Amino acid sequence: MALQSCRPSLARCRHAARAFSPCVRTYATESAPSTPESFKVPATTPSTKTKPRWSQTPEGMKAPLQLDFAKSAKNKVWAVNNDPTRLDEVYNRLLGPGGSKMLPEELKWLAVTHKSFDQGRRGFNDRLALLGRLTMVMEATKEIVSKEPLAGSILPDQFDRKPLEDEQLLSVDNLNVMGPRDVIGKDKLYQLANNVGLLDVVRWKPRLPRRLEASGVEVVLNSALMAIIGAITLQHGSAVAAQVVRERILAQVPKDN
Repeated sequence: MALQSCRPSLARCRHAARAFSPCVRTYATESAPSTPESFKVPATTPSTKTKPRWSQTPEGMKAPLQLDFAKSAKNKVWAVNNDPTRLDEVYNRLLGPGGSKMLPEELKWLAVTHKSFDQGRRGFNDRLALLGRLTMVMEATKEIVSKEPLAGSILPDQFDRKPLEDEQLLSVDNLNVMGPRDVIGKDKLYQLANNVGLLDVVRWKPRLPRRLEASGVEVVLNSALMAIIGAITLQHGSAVAAQVVRERILAQVPKDN
């Protein structure tokens, strides 16, 4: 009886072995099939000089047929900056003398490239902007809690509880009446970006070239400014980025009266 109960399992094992036997025979061979010519990558010598990615669209990302439609031909006309000297001048105005040397060439261009430019085929600054935003929010929060206790910051407890009181902890309650947006809001960063001329070098494609505000220029410049801080964080670490934010961003943003 025990042998009869095992017969169905043995039969299934034989069928499974027959199904996988071609695969086993294929991978057991010592000679591998040759790579088709269309999949081979041409060999390059170290002396071959290629243009940087920021200056041209990668050949492998170009479609044989371009589908580019617009309701108005005027909406397709938009020129971006391709002059490295002009870009370095903006970095120097934003980061101070020698600021253009803080980042390598490719990273400098990536930080000011929006995903609307060239369909994102040359890279874009979304991830750098996220990293820079976290760095700026942290420094703005530290500046708020480093001030003297603000009026109205200490709120009465609804259950009449008495919290721990300490002079070094009183400033933490400043966050009740002031937040990072009050220090580095998008309107303030937009004004700072305009002051340093970031609009002249940021690479993007507005939906309506004659109506930049309606095309989201404020968001684009905010992202580029945060991406520059994110690139510095990635290149030099959080300590250097924090110092740059304190000395070059928070010191230059417009202050509330």
